[in-house]
Amino acid sequence: MAELARDHAVSAVTVHRDLEELAREGLVERVHGGARSLTPGPGGAAPAIPTAWTQRFMQAGSAKDQIALHARRYVTAGATVFLDASSSCLALARRLMDDPPNEVTLVTNSPAIAYEVQSETMHVVVCPGELDQHMRMLAGRWTVEFLAELNFAVAFVSAAGLTLDQGLTTARRPLADVVNAAMQSSEKTVGLIDATKFGRAAMLSITRAQDLDAIVTDGGLPPDVADEYRVAGVRLEIANPQE
Repeated sequence: MAELARDHAVSAVTVHRDLEELAREGLVERVHGGARSLTPGPGGAAPAIPTAWTQRFMQAGSAKDQIALHARRYVTAGATVFLDASSSCLALARRLMDDPPNEVTLVTNSPAIAYEVQSETMHVVVCPGELDQHMRMLAGRWTVEFLAELNFAVAFVSAAGLTLDQGLTTARRPLADVVNAAMQSSEKTVGLIDATKFGRAAMLSITRAQDLDAIVTDGGLPPDVADEYRVAGVRLEIANPQE
């Protein structure tokens, strides 16, 4: 359990809860201090444990598609934009490929986004840096210094959680450094935050919610919570799945 918590950047409580769920589904057998797989993979090998990236990618997929469709309006022809390494920004990159804007330069620290974007009208620039295998992002001093030299019309960012007191939060310092560097180089910053992340706070604060030019979320956010954030001065936009 300790190794899983460290490798996937989650708490021991989260690991315990997830192992209990897998045990109930018959996929693992609980043993002292952890669990043993009961489901062989190809060739009899045990299945790979999802990384932090795959866990994030599988969560709230429909909501992220709604958010991406709404956020697409912020990308105009000829603009240079930054997409961070979140699964929400991957959803936006896919939306841009569905209806690619003309002559857009897309800068990203996400290997997944760089790999997937295939459009002649979009120029893709990949940040240098050290690869975090579990978060599937490029980060570190090289990444931050590279971003500081660029100019973005819009930076699209996400986070592990959002509260009015702590703002956007993450458990990873390198992620916070990249997001802050992109924000400082951008004319406008748009947060892509699905409803499940509201009210959750991770270890490190990235920026105040009010410091973002807009936060786009999905229709799963309760109206009273949306009102609370707007009264506090947060520019909140609710994605309409019918758009």
